[in-house]
Amino acid sequence: MDAIETIRPSLLRNVTGDESRFAYEFQCAEGNPILRLWHLYCALAAKRRSRLALQEMSMHLLKDIGLTEVEAQREASVPFWR
Repeated sequence: MDAIETIRPSLLRNVTGDESRFAYEFQCAEGNPILRLWHLYCALAAKRRSRLALQEMSMHLLKDIGLTEVEAQREASVPFWR
């Protein structure tokens, strides 16, 4: 399991409030290339927000999710398009 998927459990359940800013559910946008590009942008932005949140986590929180500081920094340094 990737580190980014570890901090994004909100994709598996419905969330409200502050947690929802890290999630993005893709909705079908057949036939509309602009809408498909918008959905792609939103998905990439959600990944980037998750990675930035991972970078800001304390050692205690990283230990709770089973990551080391090195793994968290490596995941946070991944470019937004990956």
